[in-house]
Amino acid sequence: MPRVLRWADTLLLGTAGLFLAGYLTTVVLQVFFRYVLEYALPWTEEVGVYLFVWSAFMAAAVVVGRNDHFSISLVAGWLGRAQERSLQVAITLLCLSFTVIMMWMGTVWSWRMLGSFSPVLQLPQGMVYAIVPLSGAYMALHLAVRLWTLLDRRRPEATDTGSSC
Repeated sequence: MPRVLRWADTLLLGTAGLFLAGYLTTVVLQVFFRYVLEYALPWTEEVGVYLFVWSAFMAAAVVVGRNDHFSISLVAGWLGRAQERSLQVAITLLCLSFTVIMMWMGTVWSWRMLGSFSPVLQLPQGMVYAIVPLSGAYMALHLAVRLWTLLDRRRPEATDTGSSC
């Protein structure tokens, strides 16, 4: 499973990178057309915002999965190995709870917004909001694997998973 998740992480980060490049391209186009050619491209703002939001949520899902975000490990440093493991389990459970709420509310909001269309591109807004439950599900999968690893008593190195979600 970890090898599949690493492959999926690479795929998601690559896609997020492409979306970010698309976002930057649309911003440059928007500025060039508006200030140099004095003609505004109406679609660039919508495309740019949507690409930025999707790339940010994709990258955030990978960061949570890799446990690569910032954390304050002051308390964990004071604890013994068993207490640190318990703290890791509690933190992972809290993060997992957050991702479940994220999936639930993101799905509700996506369905609610399917009937609303963007002004220029006429895309259903539910498609834009769909990244919230999708990234939440990916985060939850990573967190479930981390929790499984933490609870597996046969693996003493299971505490090396970081101290935040």
